[in-house]
Amino acid sequence: MEPTLQATSVYEVRTAGCINFSYYNKLSGTVNFGTAKADKILVRFTDGLSLEARRQVLSRYPQFHSIEGEIALDSGILTVVRLVPNADCGDAERFGLKLLREGTVSYVTPFFNRTSADPEEPFTGLSNEFMVSIEPGKMAQLEQLIAQTRTSIVFSFSEEVHVLSADKNSSASILEILTLFNQQDFVSSAEPNLVYSFPTSEGSVNAQTSKKMNMAFWKAAKAEKKNKQR
Repeated sequence: MEPTLQATSVYEVRTAGCINFSYYNKLSGTVNFGTAKADKILVRFTDGLSLEARRQVLSRYPQFHSIEGEIALDSGILTVVRLVPNADCGDAERFGLKLLREGTVSYVTPFFNRTSADPEEPFTGLSNEFMVSIEPGKMAQLEQLIAQTRTSIVFSFSEEVHVLSADKNSSASILEILTLFNQQDFVSSAEPNLVYSFPTSEGSVNAQTSKKMNMAFWKAAKAEKKNKQR
């Protein structure tokens, strides 16, 4: 079986030869991320793999230019990988598919093109994590869905709010999994832990996640945990 790019979804369509990425959110409907940004992807390597070992894996591929930085998550480290100049969205997709065949790589996803012409707008990417809120007393159903999708809990805000992780061994891509979770009656919401890459004058990485930035439902989940600890 060929691995699937971990950001594809049941709603993906091809636009000018490239995938349009989206998923279904029960609170806001279809969330559209657009096409892959051509010059940058996120890669999850095996825990403990050195920077030099990661570089050796990546250097076997002609699309690779450099490692731009790292992003720390509850589930581990995401490596920000820059592609060669003049790469296109198809190169980013193909590079991701090839990397997923590596035994030391568990997850790959692209960044996405900006949705506006604002040069200060960050580029958005998908981490391998997502937050799931469930109705009270529905933990058994959540555990069944976790087993079905081959995902795992990496952090819990409360009995009703959990951070899950997906990888290439999960039942589907992370956007398909988000869609499936949002279709369950016992799930209140399922939201990705997005990565935001902000432009810097030095050209270095300044990346933050939805969780770290306390955005939307992530902020509410942290507030709920703090209140229960009082």
